[in-house]
Amino acid sequence: MFNFCKLFLINALLVATMQPGLAQVAPALQPGQLDINNNASRDARQSQVPAPQISERQAVNLAREQFAGNVLRISLIGQGQDLRYQIRMENEGKIFTVFVNANTGAVSGG
Repeated sequence: MFNFCKLFLINALLVATMQPGLAQVAPALQPGQLDINNNASRDARQSQVPAPQISERQAVNLAREQFAGNVLRISLIGQGQDLRYQIRMENEGKIFTVFVNANTGAVSGG
C-alpha cells in the first residue's frame, strides 16, 4: 500500500511539472515573512549570534571558585547580553543553581 501511494504521488508530480499551466507557482513572500526553504536566511541569522566569551570549562571553574560541590548539569541559556550558563550543583545532598554570565564571567546564585 505504501509503495502504491508513493508511486502515485511521484507520478502526479511528474505529470504536473510536464504540463504547462498545471504546476502551481509559490506565492511571493510578504515583508517580514521568512522563507523556510531558504537556507541563506537561516545561515545569516545563525552567524549573527555572538559566541560566548567564556567556555563551559571556564564557567565551571568560576562557579567552583565560589561554591563547593559537584556539577550535575550545565546549560547555556538566554541570548545577547543575557547569555549565561546555568550550572546545577550538589553539595552534601543539597542541589542548587549557579549562573555564570557567558560574556563577563560574573557569578551569581547558589
